[in-house]
Amino acid sequence: MMKNSITLITLLASIFISNAQDITKNGTPNEKKYGFSLGYFGYRFNNVGFQIGVENYLASTNNYVVLGGVNILYYNQKDIQSAVAMNARIGQRYTAGFGLFLESYLGIGLQQTLYVNKTFDYNSGQSTISETKMSKTGIIPNISLGLGYDFSKKTKIPLKFYLRPSIYWLYPDRNLVFQSSYAIETGLIYVPTFKKKQKKGSS
Repeated sequence: MMKNSITLITLLASIFISNAQDITKNGTPNEKKYGFSLGYFGYRFNNVGFQIGVENYLASTNNYVVLGGVNILYYNQKDIQSAVAMNARIGQRYTAGFGLFLESYLGIGLQQTLYVNKTFDYNSGQSTISETKMSKTGIIPNISLGLGYDFSKKTKIPLKFYLRPSIYWLYPDRNLVFQSSYAIETGLIYVPTFKKKQKKGSS
């Protein structure tokens, strides 16, 4: 099953590497095909983490864009567990003329989780605590809905702000069953402009 999961993730990840389709004159310019994100990842909202990622704008119209991407995230739930994951997503984004956007994603990834196990021992009226750690790899199907603001619509700032509640399912967890959880993602996306390479012989 793990081999099949890695294959699926590789296929999804290849989406953002591939060349974007030709864009309509009212859509996203071809020289703005990639966005790079950095932000906060809050596992169950209040367990601190972060994520970095890249997204590729596959096709768009004046207001809609279909995008694929990959992000790497980390979080720490103190004294319980910590994890690092690579997540591939595909989704769509609608942006209004004044900059507000709505988006949705489907994703799947691999997560390496480090669990903390505590054992309480009582001996002669005194208690002691021993701690062991266990590592486990699982798959994380996930969905996300979000909103944000594209500053480039009204200014020359090539940044987007996003806020995304997400739902994740981890299998297997420490008990070899499905574990459902939720998170909040927020941060900035930087969209650089890449100059087109002129063909030889063109003026």
